[in-house]
Amino acid sequence: MPAFFPVALRISHRISLLVLVALLGWAVVVGTFLFQRHLEAGYKKSAERVEERQIVVSKIVSDLHVAQLEEKDFLLAKHMAAIERFDGVVKDTGSRIETLRADNDTGATSKLESLTNALGIYSTAVASLVAKNKELGLVSSDGLEGAMRRAVHNIENLVSGLENSNIRASMLMMRRHEKDFILRQDPVYVAKHRDEVETFKAEVKKEFRPGAERQRIMDALDIYTASFRFYAEATIVEQGLRKDVDNAYVAMQPFVSDVMAYYTAEKARNASDNAAAEQWTIRMVTGLIALTVFSLLVSVYFIGRSISRPVAAMTDAMRNLADGQTSLAVPGLSRRDEFGAMAKALEVFRLAAISKQKLEEEAAHARARSEAERKRLQEEAESHAQARLMEATQGLASALQRLAKGDLSFQLTVPFSQDFEALRHDLNQTLAQLNGAMGGIAEAGYAIDGGAREISQSTDDLARRTEQQAASLEQTAAALDELTANVRLSAQRAAQAQNIATQAGSEAEQTNRLLEDTIKAVSRIERSSEQIGSIISVIDEIAFQTNLLALNAGIEAARAGEAGRGFAVVAQEVRELAQRSAKAAGEIKALINNSGSEVREGGRFVRETGEALSRIGGSIVDIREHVNAIAAASREQAIGLGEINSAINHLDQATQSNAAMVEENNAAGSVLSREAGRLNELLQMFQLQEQTPHQHEHPLSRRVA
Repeated sequence: MPAFFPVALRISHRISLLVLVALLGWAVVVGTFLFQRHLEAGYKKSAERVEERQIVVSKIVSDLHVAQLEEKDFLLAKHMAAIERFDGVVKDTGSRIETLRADNDTGATSKLESLTNALGIYSTAVASLVAKNKELGLVSSDGLEGAMRRAVHNIENLVSGLENSNIRASMLMMRRHEKDFILRQDPVYVAKHRDEVETFKAEVKKEFRPGAERQRIMDALDIYTASFRFYAEATIVEQGLRKDVDNAYVAMQPFVSDVMAYYTAEKARNASDNAAAEQWTIRMVTGLIALTVFSLLVSVYFIGRSISRPVAAMTDAMRNLADGQTSLAVPGLSRRDEFGAMAKALEVFRLAAISKQKLEEEAAHARARSEAERKRLQEEAESHAQARLMEATQGLASALQRLAKGDLSFQLTVPFSQDFEALRHDLNQTLAQLNGAMGGIAEAGYAIDGGAREISQSTDDLARRTEQQAASLEQTAAALDELTANVRLSAQRAAQAQNIATQAGSEAEQTNRLLEDTIKAVSRIERSSEQIGSIISVIDEIAFQTNLLALNAGIEAARAGEAGRGFAVVAQEVRELAQRSAKAAGEIKALINNSGSEVREGGRFVRETGEALSRIGGSIVDIREHVNAIAAASREQAIGLGEINSAINHLDQATQSNAAMVEENNAAGSVLSREAGRLNELLQMFQLQEQTPHQHEHPLSRRVA
């Protein structure tokens, strides 16, 4: 055993030591892994931060492009909304730069500061450019351009009415140089415009004498010349500001590129550091795992040897002890570990084996003595049992012989030995029960004999009554068949009456509808008669007025003398015609009144007829309901009689079946009587304690009513 593991060290402690070595090794490996994870998390967080900064820089680049687009949009469309969007983008860009500066990254601080300054220069240049464009005028009617246009329109109005072609040509040349400058922003056209102004002045002086009109043209020309000069100077300055804005934007790009390059390099450096740390961790973990495995192998080797050697020695001792070698010396009795405890236990087993050998020898002698005593006692018991068995066998044999002869009136009174006494009591009880059963069978046989005779007599009476009942049922069935046929015929006639009543009701309803139409027609005739009477009254009134007018015309004609004679004749004819019309209208009115009275009387008769037909229709409905009820009752009676007829037929069949069954019962009673006689003859073979031969008459005396 190696000195590295002392004898007093227990196996559990050695195993715990081995586990502790393994746990320490794995703890170191896990700690290394956790440290590597921590490094990876730090590098990953740093990489994510760098990526976020790259995204911010990309947004800054995008914002600068958007700002440039808004700047160009303003220069093209001259809309202040583009400048507002430009200011918002610049503000967002400044916020993003401040976000980057908030990291306090010393490597990026100077670059971000330069970018902030460049952004301020660019924003200031754009603001100056916007101010200059406002001075020039965002629309053609504002600013210097608006003033120039108003001045040129003023002088054009003054010279538009002139017939001097030189003045108009000079005016057109000035406008041409103005437009060329506006389109090309070239100072050459300013000089040409200035020379043409001198030409225009010379032509005006030639055309006009000194005076108010020439002065007005000269004043308007001076205003136009000054406004164009101011506009041209401002335009040239605005062009310079545009170049300043472009230069500021271009100057800002290197700073943006420097910031982007810095974060790109930072990302690459972070990735390189992460890869180096990962390689270092892999090498460290590999070395620690190898060291842990080596330590475990060395520990397992020494601990295994410290355990396997004592186990082998203890196994040899156990094997020798199992073979019966009780004189051996148990190894390890002086140890204080588990092997010492096992050696002490094995020593106890050795001493117990020695004691067992002594006890087995003593037990062998005791078994020999007890076996001889057992054989002696067994022989004595068998002889006594044989004697008791012979005694019981003789008593049972005599009892069985008497039982075979049919004698059930005896009991075994001589007691047996204690072992067979229960058998004697069981046999006596069996004989008593068998005697009682045979006595009951005898009484039942006598009762069956008497009952069979009574059943035979009752069956004869029942057969006779059944024949009479079958005849009565046959007559009843015939009568019911006839009654069913009559009821079925009544039901058919009731159904026909129901159909006739239904048809009559339909015709009554149709007649009632016709009368209603007639009443409506009479009502319309009455209304027409009243309208005709009204018309006749109007005609009568017209005839009266015509007659009155004709009379007045005749009077006026008479007053006119000879001149009105012809008119008087016409008036007389008109008067006579009006009188005949009035007379005819009166006759027609009388006829209409008579016709109306007749029509009203006829309408009253028609209404009374309709009411009578309505009452007849109601009566027909009541008759139809009663006929329906009678038909339904007839159908129900027919169905009920059919069911009764079917029941009577079933009763007839049942009666016939009962008659056949009575005959069968009569034959069965005869057979039962014969079998009861045979049973009594068989019972005479047994000798019982109590005989009941006198019971030949059964108390059953009922008869079938």
